[in-house]
Amino acid sequence: MRICNNLNTSICFNYKNIGITWCTLTNANNGLGWSKIPAEVFDGKKIDWGKFFDFRAKEIESIKNSAARKECENCQQIEDKDFVDDRKIHYILLSPWQVCNSDCIYCLGHAQPRDKKSLGYDEFYKEYVEPYDMLEIIKDMIKNDVLASDCEVDFAGGEPTLYPKFDDIINFLVDNNYKNIIIHTNNIQYSKAIERGIKENAISLMISIDAGTKKCHEQVKRVKSFDKVWHNFKKYSKSKKKDYSKRLCTKYVIVPGVNDTKKELEEFIKQSRKNGATQVALNVYNQLLNEMNYEDNLLHHLVELADFWVQKAKENKLSYMFFPNIEFVFSKLNTKLP
Repeated sequence: MRICNNLNTSICFNYKNIGITWCTLTNANNGLGWSKIPAEVFDGKKIDWGKFFDFRAKEIESIKNSAARKECENCQQIEDKDFVDDRKIHYILLSPWQVCNSDCIYCLGHAQPRDKKSLGYDEFYKEYVEPYDMLEIIKDMIKNDVLASDCEVDFAGGEPTLYPKFDDIINFLVDNNYKNIIIHTNNIQYSKAIERGIKENAISLMISIDAGTKKCHEQVKRVKSFDKVWHNFKKYSKSKKKDYSKRLCTKYVIVPGVNDTKKELEEFIKQSRKNGATQVALNVYNQLLNEMNYEDNLLHHLVELADFWVQKAKENKLSYMFFPNIEFVFSKLNTKLP
């Protein structure tokens, strides 16, 4: 049957005005951006898990009968496979927090009012900043036996290390033997809980650095943190033990006209190897795909950069990965991923 892996296994906790969604990826194939499938606006109150799974089953049934939502049409996540509803969550994306200590030029949140004196800040705080208690929600999931033992817990944001109970959540998950935790971070703030999770082989890091030189890093991030980010990364790398089997991954988001040069990519990969990365990841500015109308010259440029990325990763003995946006670029040119 036709089934969506996101719907089958996942839940995403967003900031309040979006609430809970199932889809955590962008369906670039239909040009509609984020395929948000909300259950309800959510502000941290107790969840009726029976109602939740019943709602999910109805959505899955609509996909099976080829009556999926418009946002889901032609999405690469929909595939033919058997569906077994064990009424458990196997993947959580935690993104209820929009506060960040960086100001990346490609981030959709960077234009929001961040100063308390700014016009609209109070409304912004209530909608995007004021957090609900994710620790209590996770405890409730374990209590009600809906959190699968192999659950992948993925922290996004905002900057997750700034979430008030971030360390408490990490320590609680590790204490309860959840060993599949992924943290997307700019790595400006060091976390002892992350260090512990790496030591106990429970945490993978996905650190967005986006540049190989200090000058370019400041252009992309719009904060002066290049040296601190790599210093913190090296400390995390040194904390891992010999049996560490997770990923210490550095990420590079291509922003055309800013960091889309081979020289910058090469310096980034050299820094990654020097500071103990085990993997490098490549992405492209998400909004770009919605704006560029897929001009051939830009697509070919991105493919050339991706090929160069693979070459340099191999030379530096690093594994590599591509985000779906890069895969989409290759598919537009009917070109095979390297």
